[in-house]
Amino acid sequence: MRRPLLLTSLLALLAALAAAPAHAAFFLGDAIDGPSADIRSLGDVDLARDSTGALAYVRQVDGVDHVFVSRFEGGVFTAPERIDGPLATASSQPVVGASDGGRLVVVFVSGGIVQGVVRPAGGGWSAPVALGAGADPSVDLSINGTAFASFTAASDVRIARLDRRSNTWEVIAQPADANPAQAAGVGTGRSRVAISADGIGIVTWGEGGHVYARKMFAGALSDAPQDLTPAPADFGGRVPVLSDLPDIDAEDDSSYAWVVFRQRFADGGTRILARRQRGTAFDAPVAIDENAGEAVGAPRIDLNGRGVGLAMTTGAVSGQPMAAILERDQFGAGSRFFVPSIAAPAVVPAISENNSGLLGAVLGPPGVAPYVGVRAIDDAKPGAEQVLSRPELGAVVPELGFDVAADRASGVVVAWVQGAVQDRKIVAGYLDRPPGTFAGYTSQRCCRSAQPRLSWQPSFNLWGSVRYVVTIDGTPAGETTDTSLTLPAPLTGPTHEWQVIATDVRGQAKRTRTRRLRIDDLAPRISVGYKRARRVVRLSVRARDPDPSGHRASGMASIAVSWGDQTKAALGTFAVRVRHRYPGKGTYTLEIVAKDRAGNRRSDQRTVRIG
Repeated sequence: MRRPLLLTSLLALLAALAAAPAHAAFFLGDAIDGPSADIRSLGDVDLARDSTGALAYVRQVDGVDHVFVSRFEGGVFTAPERIDGPLATASSQPVVGASDGGRLVVVFVSGGIVQGVVRPAGGGWSAPVALGAGADPSVDLSINGTAFASFTAASDVRIARLDRRSNTWEVIAQPADANPAQAAGVGTGRSRVAISADGIGIVTWGEGGHVYARKMFAGALSDAPQDLTPAPADFGGRVPVLSDLPDIDAEDDSSYAWVVFRQRFADGGTRILARRQRGTAFDAPVAIDENAGEAVGAPRIDLNGRGVGLAMTTGAVSGQPMAAILERDQFGAGSRFFVPSIAAPAVVPAISENNSGLLGAVLGPPGVAPYVGVRAIDDAKPGAEQVLSRPELGAVVPELGFDVAADRASGVVVAWVQGAVQDRKIVAGYLDRPPGTFAGYTSQRCCRSAQPRLSWQPSFNLWGSVRYVVTIDGTPAGETTDTSLTLPAPLTGPTHEWQVIATDVRGQAKRTRTRRLRIDDLAPRISVGYKRARRVVRLSVRARDPDPSGHRASGMASIAVSWGDQTKAALGTFAVRVRHRYPGKGTYTLEIVAKDRAGNRRSDQRTVRIG
């Protein structure tokens, strides 16, 4: 019964392929956990460049909040794992960092103590390590596995470093504060941290109404924090009164990073400003929101390793998202996207290493339950708005968490909380690229055997393994996860068309171009002249590759005569004339094998008795 079932599944795939998207496709959100009244909040989502990553959230167990993580592997989320198991106190505020190979770090607060947990590539979760009393953690993991975390402790910004070799945490003794006598990292001045490919970090925070940034080198801070709050002359004499809500991301080169923050002015207005770190200093600030006079909310920024990026914020009155695109080290003008929202909106951008990205937002227009809207970014151009949340799962709850993360090849995960209090769900939707373009390898020249082994290039796909279906003359012939397949049944007839279809875990497919398969399905013909006198055998062998009507001849490849006495075989292409003397008495198996260039073979065996 196996073959009919396989054939049915392959036929269904071919029927669906006509509707498969040619470009990246959005996939509606599905629940990772829930529905349950125990779901409390979403913390954070991160993807490494190789698409491995994780989602961290808070769920109650026996009435106490604890941190759970669902890892993202092969394009799907795994079953959630509780990572604060040894801790009896309530946990909150989980943030996560991911690097290639499945290496993960999660930082969270439990019982007022900031804890760090590590999952090495290919390993299991470590026990929580106390980093110190505090709150509002932030973490970033470099592509080489080093991490920096920041948090607020007693009105100071503290920094912890995770070593990539030993997987141990070190808390830097010196606070990052510009002035230890002032409160730092409190409220809307909470810190954010980023790390470059070479393991050098940078932290930003609010202190005394200003926003500062400071680099971290291994276990030490740079000599002086940089004050990013602008001077009145930077914006036509407007007097800055409060800088807050900073966000940060870094390029692969640690000389470059961008900080975005909200700037309040004495005239009552607010703008979102961005400043680029260049070496040890920062460039002049630039405004990246839409200049319409509306107050703005918290900004978010995401960069890829080469410094291409996206930044987002929202209008504080309209609730409408704004976004700006960063290219060639310059931000374009801020523009409005999506629609105004009377619900408290949430916005997060994400950018891939190939410069494509996504703008994500939770929106609640008048009379509409809050939903998740997204717009893809390709070649610095936004695509049409798409809705990722399923209405049947209930209203999206933006105040319980919303996040977006991208891998290096345009795959994006969008995560949120959805549903009423009694049926809350952690939900994730996706922007998933279909399998990449690929081609068949097997030659189109004459000829292959009637049961050939076909081979092809691998189809690029980060999100899980690809299943390949081979079709012959439009009919499924077999499937594999390998990049070659020997056809399960011989072909008849001289010429066929073959194609391979690669399908990913979400049913997206990519076809190769059709290739011609020329078949030689007939074995060579052999004529043998045989004479024996005592221990001497004389052979005259001729072989030819037949080509009757309706068949192809690939041509002769070889004739081999094995004497059966462990002596060297006699070889030829079209004919062999040879004399052989057997060593002594015994029974020997003489075998003549003729092969054509398609691999078809014919053999002739004779028993030689020397008495």
